[in-house]
Amino acid sequence: MTTAAIMTKANQDYRRLRILRGIASVLIVLMIIVIFALPYVWMLSSGLKTQASIFSDTSPISWRTFIPTDVTFDNLVSLFVDRGVGRALINSAIVAAAQVIGALIVCTLAAYPLTRMNFRGRGVIFALILATFMLPTEALVVPLYQLVAGMGLQDTLAAVALPWIASAFGLFLLKQSFEQVPAELDEAAMLDGAGHFRTFFSVILPVVRADLVTFVLLIFLFSWNGFLWPLVAVQSTENVLVQVAIAQSVSPGELPNWGLTFAGATVATIPLIILFIFLQRLFIPGLARTGMK
Repeated sequence: MTTAAIMTKANQDYRRLRILRGIASVLIVLMIIVIFALPYVWMLSSGLKTQASIFSDTSPISWRTFIPTDVTFDNLVSLFVDRGVGRALINSAIVAAAQVIGALIVCTLAAYPLTRMNFRGRGVIFALILATFMLPTEALVVPLYQLVAGMGLQDTLAAVALPWIASAFGLFLLKQSFEQVPAELDEAAMLDGAGHFRTFFSVILPVVRADLVTFVLLIFLFSWNGFLWPLVAVQSTENVLVQVAIAQSVSPGELPNWGLTFAGATVATIPLIILFIFLQRLFIPGLARTGMK
């Protein structure tokens, strides 16, 4: 066999190997997508079925499990007309927006001196703040409720959002982000006559914009998915949040209406999906910059 023939055969084998690797990569990605998407597809499909259809289509598992044959919107109508989920969605959006704005202000203003100013006890202060993140929410419910009741905020949306504005997790996230900004930028701003506030707003915040988007999405996610504290802090149906409203759709002593529950879970996840779709271009780089996995 000539050298040219050997080279031609080697190139063909290399191209076949690349094609096989490409096919394998596509198959692996599709398998991962299916694994992550199937539970959501099942939830969405079950929310459009009757109670009897959910049980009959679940066992044995078939294509009917994930694709409804007799679509009904009774569960969605019941959610918004009878259960007041529409009002609960608005309440959750208000609480999440207030918590995000408040946490953004508090955590950015706290992260700046902890990373850009040298003062005695800086590490101890940060360690004490971070230690509060280790406390379970269950241990904080009673003292937090006594605090908001003493302030006259019980059974209000402010009572749900206010205790979590000072977020130790958010401070940790932003501190990691601020530390990656070169100190030379601060020095250049100081030489131009900028003070700390000017440096903070004109230099630091624009550089960490992607990290701020990550911060906003994570705080919004934590607030939107909150259940225990909203359940304790709010008693009236006018101020109930969406996660609590979905849980209360099951009447005590009765068989759960799984179609109603699945429909509620679907409705509750739609705002998060929409928010992520619009901000994903900045969210993923922000995760990479802050070192989160």
